[in-house]
Amino acid sequence: MQDHVAKIEDPEHDERRRERRRTVFLQADVCTLDGTPIVNCAIQDTSRSGCKIMCEQVSLIPDEIVLSIRGLGESFVGRVMWRAEGSAGVAFLNGVAE
Repeated sequence: MQDHVAKIEDPEHDERRRERRRTVFLQADVCTLDGTPIVNCAIQDTSRSGCKIMCEQVSLIPDEIVLSIRGLGESFVGRVMWRAEGSAGVAFLNGVAE
């Protein structure tokens, strides 16, 4: 009988990624689903399915968010998949075109 071991998410381990990530540096605002502003963040990398955000107040970010990219007029609905000190991984819930 095999022991069940909890899978630990390693945000730096890119081999599991299904899609190629692109390094970016974009400023964005994190809001609740009803549009209430939470914190400002920086998007460090992105793919069609998600992104990594950098933010000192990661603990304030709810599980489901709207990520509004400054200067582009683009907003994405996302779910926080993992959190680490100063960063979080967000899976997009709405479609993203490359």
